[in-house]
Formats: sequence, structure tokens, C-alpha cells
Amino acid sequence: MKNLRTKKLYLQVYDELKKYIARETMKPGDKLPTEMELSEKLGVSRNVLREAIKALEIIGIISSKPGVGMVLNNFNSNFLSSCLFFNLIGDGIDIVEQSQEVRKAIEIGFSEKCFNSITSEQIKKLESYLGEMKKEEDVVDFYEIDSQFHKTMYENIHNEVLLAFIDSAWAYEKYYRTRWHSNRKLTYEKHRRIVRALQAHDYNAFMDALHYHFEYSFKTKRSATE
Repeated sequence: MKNLRTKKLYLQVYDELKKYIARETMKPGDKLPTEMELSEKLGVSRNVLREAIKALEIIGIISSKPGVGMVLNNFNSNFLSSCLFFNLIGDGIDIVEQSQEVRKAIEIGFSEKCFNSITSEQIKKLESYLGEMKKEEDVVDFYEIDSQFHKTMYENIHNEVLLAFIDSAWAYEKYYRTRWHSNRKLTYEKHRRIVRALQAHDYNAFMDALHYHFEYSFKTKRSATE
């Protein structure tokens, strides 16, 4: 394997696994070789291999099935969205920040449809997610709650690609959560503003809340990595 000094080993293995899937023209449902076989083929330890496999599982490319092994997942809108991240990981770009920029454009672009289609039942679900965000226990998974919050907002639009992109973006951020730490109070406040605007049926306040949400998402991540 080349360029060991310029790229983390597990990311090199990740790239090799991508090439293997393409080279073997694998199809959904096809089984990958065992960990032992792959580690021998790639000349790396099983621990390093597992890190690369974990990245593939996080974004939904493969699944580990008991008694079967590692299997390539079915192609669908979520798979296509995951492939975007699948092909960018390790290429020296800040996918977290760039995906946030794309999310901002997409979610604000769908904001009017979201506002007009959301139901009182969905707003109650958002209120429950907000309550979870307010808790201070370490067991609260902000990434999962945040993902479900945004998917609930947009689910009545019935755009599977949009929901798949939200899923994939949050899966990547969750996997790389050590790069920055979310400010819990700010996270709560950003989502509280969205819920209040929807409760009041105030579209202008809703738009202001969305802009506030993404503006401070960028500031939090940038300051944490400086």
C-alpha cells in the first residue's frame, strides 16, 4: 500500500475496499470475503480493517449479518446518498462543513413545503425531541435526536432523496463526532426557535430560525477546529 505517511492507514484500507467492490462488480446482496481473508489480501491487521469496515457500515454501504458475514446493501435513495460520502471520505476535504452548507441550501429550499405540510402531530413530535435535547444526561444522543428532528420536519414532503441525504450527513457527523463537540445549550436553543415558530404558524419566524440554526452550526464547528 502506498502513501502510508500521508494518509491514515484505515482510510487507505477504506479506499482499497471501495476498489475491491468496484473491481469485483459486486451487486446488492453479494457477500464480502471474511475479515481474515481481507486482512491477508490487504496486508493489514484485523483491527485496522475493522475501522475501515465500520466506516462502510456507518454510511450504509454494507451490513454485518449474523451467520452470513458482510453483505453489500440494496441500492435505493439512501444508498445513493451514502455513496456520495462513501467516495469523499479521506480525500482531504471537510465533509462535515461542506455537507452542512449543502444541507442549509436544501432544507431552506424545502422550507415552504415543510411549513405548509407539517401537522400538529409532527409538531408534538418535535416538542418531544426538544425535551430530550434539554436533558443533561450523557446518555442523550444528540446526533440521533437531531437527525430525527429534521427528518420529522420534512417527512410530509415525500422526497426520499432529501431524507436519505439528511440520514447520510448525520451518520458521517456522528462517526466523526470527536472532531468537534456540540454546545448543548446552543443546540437546544436553535431547535427551540424552530419549534416555537411552527407552534405560532409564523413562516417568517420559521425562516429566521432556520437561518439561525445553520449560521451557528458553522460557527460552532469552525471555532472548535481552530
